[in-house]
Amino acid sequence: MSEDKQQKRNIPELRFPEFSGEWEEKKLGDLGEYLKSYPFSRAKEGKGKYKHIHYGDIHTKLSGKIDSSESLPSIMQGSEFTVVEKGDIVFADASEDYADLGKAVMINFSDDNVIAGLHTHLFRPIKYLAPDFLVYSTNTEKYRKHITKEGNGISVLGISKTNLSKFKVLLPSFKEQQKIGDFFSKLDRLIELEEKKLALLEEQKKGYMQKIFSQELRFKDDNGNEYPKWSIKKIEDISKVNKGFTPNTKNDEYWNGEEQNWLSIAGMTEKYLYKGNKGITEKGALKHAKVEKNTLIMSFKLTLGKLAIVKKPIYTNEAICHFEWKNNNIDTEYMYYYLTSINIKTFGAQ
Repeated sequence: MSEDKQQKRNIPELRFPEFSGEWEEKKLGDLGEYLKSYPFSRAKEGKGKYKHIHYGDIHTKLSGKIDSSESLPSIMQGSEFTVVEKGDIVFADASEDYADLGKAVMINFSDDNVIAGLHTHLFRPIKYLAPDFLVYSTNTEKYRKHITKEGNGISVLGISKTNLSKFKVLLPSFKEQQKIGDFFSKLDRLIELEEKKLALLEEQKKGYMQKIFSQELRFKDDNGNEYPKWSIKKIEDISKVNKGFTPNTKNDEYWNGEEQNWLSIAGMTEKYLYKGNKGITEKGALKHAKVEKNTLIMSFKLTLGKLAIVKKPIYTNEAICHFEWKNNNIDTEYMYYYLTSINIKTFGAQ
């Protein structure tokens, strides 16, 4: 590497025009101090003076900045604690996978009664480190690689303060840190607003589905005439219901096929499915037929009533059934939404 390139290695490719110069590399441990966190389990939650930030909530509910303490759970403890301050960073130091290990949130409120809870590291940045810039730095591939390298454990993973502190942060001037933090905060706000709009549309959709399938709301044809009255049919009257299979998991000749052509419930993650989540071989298929393209499938064991439409022929396991319509008058899209509108889980108790 030339001397010129070596000197410019810490200059970002995309930058606000008013800033220049190289960013400085610092270890996280040199940019602040760790304060005490408290290992209170969920069993300690209840009415009390203090609230806590549990690592499980960092994984599932909290992200980026915490703007208010209102949604945080209280704990039934009355002693004096080291509380979080505005600008503090709370890291989750435990997780079942590397994707959430080391996840960080920034305290963006002033409240004298909130503590860092179970499996967390409480970090207080020094004055020339913008805390929101640090949080966004933990969303990078570089940070995730560091966590994967320095984390340890088998069923439950952990990251120590010592290993977390080794992470090397590239720091611009404080003003540039603030500018970058503000930029991403605005993007987060836009995303939050769009997610709220999406949630409202989902609720509106549910309302329409209930009205349409209860026939409270009816469409008319192009001539303004009423459609014929609906008829009530049993599933067995309109469809054959077949289930899939699972090859012997102890036989290696049946598994690890070249394509993901076999589906379990875990792979039913979208409405439309273009592949399975595992691959079986021709021997593993044992002359079973694939579920055909544009077929409606449904989980009916363990997880009841999960629905999807197959967009490419695949095999499924025995916990998934598929519907073969007995005539061409049944629309798969309609049946997907009709079955979505009813609580199929209640049938499992009958």
